[in-house]
Amino acid sequence: MESWHAYTIWVMVCGIGLLVCLAGEYRENTALSGAGKLVAASAYIAAALSLGADGTSYGQVLLAGMVFCWFGDMFLISSRSPRLFLAGLASFLTGHIVYIGAFAVRGISLPSLLGAALVMVVFGWFVLRWLKPGLDNRMRIPVLLYVIAISAMMAMAAATWSAHGGLVLLLGALLFVISDLAVARNRFIVPGFINRAWGLPTYFAAQLLLAASVAAT
Repeated sequence: MESWHAYTIWVMVCGIGLLVCLAGEYRENTALSGAGKLVAASAYIAAALSLGADGTSYGQVLLAGMVFCWFGDMFLISSRSPRLFLAGLASFLTGHIVYIGAFAVRGISLPSLLGAALVMVVFGWFVLRWLKPGLDNRMRIPVLLYVIAISAMMAMAAATWSAHGGLVLLLGALLFVISDLAVARNRFIVPGFINRAWGLPTYFAAQLLLAASVAAT
């Protein structure tokens, strides 16, 4: 009970950071949005630790993925810089790959993985077609790799859920994919605050749900 009490506190801290971040995004105040984002990002790591993530193999690998995502959040504070955007993309790409490793450590159902992979191949194809008009030659390979990574992560999450249950893990991965679509839409399709307005809440909710998944191990 004490661990869930601590988790709830970190969820609230994350929510406060998110609100500050959104206010900064709306006002186009990079310092304010950046401060709120890093508070919220630090809170989802603390939330996982509060549930004992450092005490299991699955939790430890998941924590490593969260650290890479934290750096991705930091690099994407100023998304106007192409170099920082690529650094953020690389950090989140690595985070997704580490999450795949965490789900493998947790255990998967191979038949479910094959079925989910087929679904995600179709999903990835549609996403790449959607993004293609806005991609220049420099971004095509990084975006392709990222779409492969998020699709693989979602498939692995479905396979882990099929093998062990744990709806929070599946929902966390799904919300992560949805939040990535918001980032892609903002960068390559139609930029605007509306993308952050739905993308940031789904992203931080995803991380908090993944943090909660360590309690089932």
